[in-house]
Amino acid sequence: MSRADRPVLAVLVAGFTLAFSLYSLFRHWQFNTSYDLGIFDQAVWHLSRFEAPASTISGFSNILGDHFYPIILLFVPFYWIAPAPETLLIIQAALFAASIVPVFSFLQRRLPRPAAYALAVACLLFWGIQRAAAADVHEVAFAPLVIASAVDALDRRRWGVFSLLAVLLVCIKEDLIPLLGGFGVILVVEGERRKGLALVAASIIVFVAVIGLVVPWFSDAGRSAYVPLPGAWADMLWTLPVRLVTPAVKLQTMLLWFAPFLFLSLASPLSVLVMSIALTRLLSDNANHWGASFHYSAPLAPLLAMSAGDGLARLKTRLAEKRVGASTIGRVITLAAVASLLLCAFLPGRQPLWRVFAPRHYRPSPQSLTAREALAVIPDTASVVAQAAILPHLSQRNAVYVLGRESPAAEYVVAAADLNPWPVADRRALLALLTDRQRHGYTVAFDKAGWVVLRREPVPAARPTGQ
Repeated sequence: MSRADRPVLAVLVAGFTLAFSLYSLFRHWQFNTSYDLGIFDQAVWHLSRFEAPASTISGFSNILGDHFYPIILLFVPFYWIAPAPETLLIIQAALFAASIVPVFSFLQRRLPRPAAYALAVACLLFWGIQRAAAADVHEVAFAPLVIASAVDALDRRRWGVFSLLAVLLVCIKEDLIPLLGGFGVILVVEGERRKGLALVAASIIVFVAVIGLVVPWFSDAGRSAYVPLPGAWADMLWTLPVRLVTPAVKLQTMLLWFAPFLFLSLASPLSVLVMSIALTRLLSDNANHWGASFHYSAPLAPLLAMSAGDGLARLKTRLAEKRVGASTIGRVITLAAVASLLLCAFLPGRQPLWRVFAPRHYRPSPQSLTAREALAVIPDTASVVAQAAILPHLSQRNAVYVLGRESPAAEYVVAAADLNPWPVADRRALLALLTDRQRHGYTVAFDKAGWVVLRREPVPAARPTGQ
């Protein structure tokens, strides 16, 4: 990477950090974040106080018993400076933006600089990254940067750096561990058999150890909730080909992975890495993993961009072998890269990041205008049951729960009729929950502009009986 590229990349990183931050911060301030941001804010808040990363929101005394993501420890030093959910949103924005550096580093060794820049920017505009920025904060915030850096380090045969990145990859989440096996397959194909086979073996051993021993050790139930029971493995093997392509939403998602990059990724051996992640998604029992929503496709963004660049470089070589003119090849490379950039910017439609250019994105919503007054009623140390959209604004406490029929009898209950009612179906169901609480000893502490705060009245102490 030349010195001339550094200021350009610095501007791109700063610009995308600002754009992602503006999008997610104003979304949060208008009460459009939810459950997952509350979980991570509560867990990191506990860690910053040198406590176990508990989350009463998700119901785990240690969230490592849900998924293996010790990478969230890297959030902690920032909470010593600014303990707030906004801190997580800004760090996630910066991590996404920073992934453009290793992506460009890899691409510029294969393509002309304009094409390398176009594909690198396309990586950050890819819908998987944008949907992740629109889905609160998750451990996969680290994935694009770590994965892109690992691909770049492997390509440059910087084994020490690659080993460190492999450890970080394991610490992001258990379903990214098979990606190490994909790296091993690439090494075997490239002639590094010993290193490649060792990496494949290590990925299998680490994956089994994490899901079979580590996660159950942290889990309150003593087992991972996401690992099939032994009897189910045989059925899974028999039905594997069908499960990869049904229901149809899986095929649609695969199309949305490759189409923005003109299917060039399939011309590169790096597509093995895409498939290693895709298998964990498509074979999951969780229907949320199959579609184009939420944060699950963010780790694929750098792999798709880098493999597309590699595929384009291979196409360049083939065209040269067929004696196609250099100027024609140059135009083909440029057009393909620019087309990928435009497709990533607009597919599959309604891309979240474009909202930062809409004035209404920055206008306070009616709900947010009353929110500060309503939440000020609740003491910082009180236990709370809250609507999911309100949880991230109250999650730095020992006991906070999502509002539902089975929620504990906390000291306070808070809801806003005009916010997203999830997990209940609609506004009527939300109001019914509040009415039910009032029948069971809660009184109204605040009621204004759709915001309601209920307080549990203490049970009078029984009078001592006379002798």
